Amino acid sequence: MFDRFAKTLLIVAALATGGVAATAAPAAAAGPTIEITGDIHLAGHRHHRRDHVRGPACSPRQAVHKAHRLGLRRTHIRRVNRRVIAVAGRFHHRGHAVVRFARVPGCPVLGFRR
Repeated sequence: MFDRFAKTLLIVAALATGGVAATAAPAAAAGPTIEITGDIHLAGHRHHRRDHVRGPACSPRQAVHKAHRLGLRRTHIRRVNRRVIAVAGRFHHRGHAVVRFARVPGCPVLGFRR
Protein backbone atom coordinates (compact mmCIF):
# COMPACT_ATOMS: atom_id res chain seq x y z
CA MET A 1 0.00 0.00 0.00
CA PHE A 2 2.88 2.35 0.77
CA ASP A 3 4.37 1.71 -2.69
CA ARG A 4 1.11 2.75 -4.34
CA PHE A 5 0.97 5.94 -2.24
CA ALA A 6 4.62 6.76 -3.05
CA LYS A 7 4.04 6.28 -6.78
CA THR A 8 0.95 8.49 -6.67
CA LEU A 9 2.87 11.17 -4.76
CA LEU A 10 5.72 11.11 -7.31
CA ILE A 11 3.28 11.41 -10.22
CA VAL A 12 1.52 14.38 -8.61
CA ALA A 13 4.85 16.09 -7.89
CA ALA A 14 6.04 15.53 -11.47
CA LEU A 15 2.83 16.94 -12.91
CA ALA A 16 2.96 19.97 -10.63
CA THR A 17 6.60 20.68 -11.52
CA GLY A 18 5.89 20.27 -15.23
CA GLY A 19 2.88 22.55 -14.98
CA VAL A 20 4.92 25.29 -13.31
CA ALA A 21 7.69 25.03 -15.92
CA ALA A 22 5.19 25.08 -18.78
CA THR A 23 3.49 28.24 -17.54
CA ALA A 24 6.71 30.06 -16.58
CA ALA A 25 8.48 29.64 -19.92
CA PRO A 26 5.97 31.43 -22.18
CA ALA A 27 5.55 34.26 -19.68
CA ALA A 28 9.29 34.96 -19.63
CA ALA A 29 9.56 34.91 -23.42
CA ALA A 30 6.53 37.10 -24.02
CA GLY A 31 8.26 40.37 -23.20
CA PRO A 32 6.22 43.27 -21.81
CA THR A 33 2.89 42.29 -20.32
CA ILE A 34 -0.22 44.20 -19.40
CA GLU A 35 -1.79 43.44 -16.04
CA ILE A 36 -5.37 44.41 -15.30
CA THR A 37 -6.47 44.42 -11.70
CA GLY A 38 -9.75 45.25 -10.09
CA ASP A 39 -12.97 43.74 -8.92
CA ILE A 40 -14.92 41.77 -11.46
CA HIS A 41 -18.57 41.17 -10.68
CA LEU A 42 -20.25 38.37 -12.52
CA ALA A 43 -23.74 39.12 -13.69
CA GLY A 44 -26.19 36.43 -12.72
CA HIS A 45 -29.46 35.79 -10.99
CA ARG A 46 -27.85 34.44 -7.85
CA HIS A 47 -26.67 37.95 -6.93
CA HIS A 48 -30.12 39.48 -7.03
CA ARG A 49 -32.46 39.51 -4.09
CA ARG A 50 -35.49 37.32 -4.65
CA ASP A 51 -38.00 39.89 -3.42
CA HIS A 52 -36.74 42.34 -6.05
CA VAL A 53 -37.72 39.88 -8.79
CA ARG A 54 -41.14 38.96 -7.39
CA GLY A 55 -42.18 42.36 -6.14
CA PRO A 56 -42.48 43.90 -2.72
CA ALA A 57 -45.32 41.81 -1.28
CA CYS A 58 -47.67 38.91 -1.87
CA SER A 59 -50.68 39.97 -3.91
CA PRO A 60 -54.16 38.43 -3.56
CA ARG A 61 -53.78 36.95 -7.04
CA GLN A 62 -50.51 35.22 -6.04
CA ALA A 63 -52.18 33.89 -2.87
CA VAL A 64 -55.11 32.43 -4.82
CA HIS A 65 -52.70 30.82 -7.29
CA LYS A 66 -50.63 29.28 -4.49
CA ALA A 67 -53.77 28.02 -2.72
CA HIS A 68 -54.81 26.34 -5.95
CA ARG A 69 -51.38 24.67 -6.19
CA LEU A 70 -51.79 23.48 -2.57
CA GLY A 71 -54.97 21.63 -3.53
CA LEU A 72 -57.84 24.07 -2.92
CA ARG A 73 -60.50 24.23 -5.61
CA ARG A 74 -63.04 26.98 -6.31
CA THR A 75 -60.86 29.42 -4.37
CA HIS A 76 -61.88 32.92 -3.43
CA ILE A 77 -60.42 35.66 -1.26
CA ARG A 78 -62.02 35.77 2.16
CA ARG A 79 -60.06 38.59 3.80
CA VAL A 80 -57.19 40.95 2.96
CA ASN A 81 -55.38 43.29 5.30
CA ARG A 82 -51.87 44.70 5.41
CA ARG A 83 -50.38 41.55 6.97
CA VAL A 84 -52.53 38.59 5.91
CA ILE A 85 -54.46 37.28 2.91
CA ALA A 86 -57.05 34.59 3.70
CA VAL A 87 -58.12 32.38 0.80
CA ALA A 88 -61.07 30.00 1.12
CA GLY A 89 -62.13 27.09 -1.05
CA ARG A 90 -62.89 23.39 -1.20
CA PHE A 91 -60.13 20.99 -0.21
CA HIS A 92 -60.70 18.15 -2.65
CA HIS A 93 -63.91 16.45 -1.52
CA ARG A 94 -63.27 16.82 2.19
CA GLY A 95 -65.04 20.11 2.66
CA HIS A 96 -64.37 23.78 3.13
CA ALA A 97 -60.86 25.05 3.98
CA VAL A 98 -59.18 28.40 4.64
CA VAL A 99 -55.48 29.10 4.08
CA ARG A 100 -53.81 32.23 5.46
CA PHE A 101 -50.80 33.71 3.63
CA ALA A 102 -48.38 36.41 4.83
CA ARG A 103 -48.09 39.61 2.79
CA VAL A 104 -44.36 39.16 2.12
CA PRO A 105 -42.52 37.94 -0.99
CA GLY A 106 -43.16 34.28 -1.67
CA CYS A 107 -46.55 34.17 0.12
CA PRO A 108 -45.57 31.87 3.00
CA VAL A 109 -48.42 29.88 4.56
CA LEU A 110 -49.30 31.09 8.06
CA GLY A 111 -52.13 28.71 8.79
CA PHE A 112 -54.49 26.13 7.37
CA ARG A 113 -57.95 25.40 8.74
CA ARG A 114 -60.65 23.01 7.62
